[in-house]
Amino acid sequence: MSVISKIDVWGDSILKGVVFDEAGGRYRLLKDGAVNAFSQLFHIDVKNHSHFGCTAPKALANLDRTLSKGEDADVVLLEFGGNDCDFNWAEVSKDPTLDHKPHTPYDVYVQTMQEMIQSLLTKGITPVLMSLPPIDSNRFFDWVTKPDNVDPERVLEFIGEKDYIYRHQERYSRAMSQLACKNNLPMIDVRDAFLQEKYLGRCLCADGMHPNERGQKLIEDAFSARYLQYSSI
Repeated sequence: MSVISKIDVWGDSILKGVVFDEAGGRYRLLKDGAVNAFSQLFHIDVKNHSHFGCTAPKALANLDRTLSKGEDADVVLLEFGGNDCDFNWAEVSKDPTLDHKPHTPYDVYVQTMQEMIQSLLTKGITPVLMSLPPIDSNRFFDWVTKPDNVDPERVLEFIGEKDYIYRHQERYSRAMSQLACKNNLPMIDVRDAFLQEKYLGRCLCADGMHPNERGQKLIEDAFSARYLQYSSI
């Protein structure tokens, strides 16, 4: 796999390049996000299928439709988990004593990712998996409890402690690493790049989950390092 001419990217808002604009008070698309910057740097044809709010089950259905029509990518990068591990916080707030499930329960997430991997391998396409950037539990908690219909105390009752947010999301990220190992696939450990930062908050938006411009640059650098390592084989 020393020659890569076409890459398809399937992910969520992280690889779409979405950031939160604090001045404007809204989400916006970063022109020079990690995927676009990487594509321009190495002059590689990259098609980005990433969508804001996308989960693994939604992506699997879309990926299968795309593959059925014919796909000529050498590599497909998969990045999911952030939306999958999230909860309906308004529902949690209504009754924190219930056993609320994430948008995609962990076992379903792992199974779905494995199905995506198998679909690509069957078509002779190499899947490349990506770990998730870490989440800032405090910022994220403050963010999801901002709406009037979400009570911070009730959410805290459900999760037990704010640090659970980090651990819960990390479990989904670790699943990607485990799947890469199980299937003997390439892995881009973006999470490690973020964990090397002395102050994680400088790399994340106000919502505590989306990488900001600095964070997108970390992702781009991780892509570049892995690509150069690949190209030297």
